Amino acid sequence: MNLINSIELNYDQKLTYKSEWWRYFGEYQYSVDMLFKSITGGEITVISLPLAFLIRHTLELGYKMNLIELEKVSEIKAKIEYKGKSAHRIDDLHREFDIQMKAIFEKFKADKNIVKQYNNLNSKLTTLKKQIHKLDELSYAFRYPVKNDGITPNFDNKGVEDKDDVINFKELKELYDDSILLIKYSTDVVNKIINDYGNK
Repeated sequence: MNLINSIELNYDQKLTYKSEWWRYFGEYQYSVDMLFKSITGGEITVISLPLAFLIRHTLELGYKMNLIELEKVSEIKAKIEYKGKSAHRIDDLHREFDIQMKAIFEKFKADKNIVKQYNNLNSKLTTLKKQIHKLDELSYAFRYPVKNDGITPNFDNKGVEDKDDVINFKELKELYDDSILLIKYSTDVVNKIINDYGNK
């Protein structure tokens, strides 16, 4: 008997213990990683929409999680929407994230190497954000077959040669792996910048 298969899962999860941004972000990130590790062969074709949504939502959670913390350091109020169409726009969230990081770099005279590393990872995050945003601007397209009017298809029935609505998940995963580092560890980097500034 396989011991791993005989272990009972803990099906009961107390959700009030999970009510922090970092926990939401971490669970979505973990789900994306698990899905990528578990798919084989042509399985990507039957989970492409949920996987694309999970990636998109992980980015959204990561941006919001960071903005809430970064604005405390920069002392610049981040524009974060929690309702309406703007609440899920990752292009706006990315712009706010970049504004916050650059303000912190300037305020605390960040080391040039840190800024260079940020710019490198941010260029990958920008590319990922653009790809995701182009396909799912308002967080509907990966979840529903129609726009929020209930009629208009999210993805038009285009010719096979049209590549506007194609996702290469191998490339997306590579961008995601690099980009998620920036989102996951940006507050740690900011903490180091502040400590370095205090020790000058």
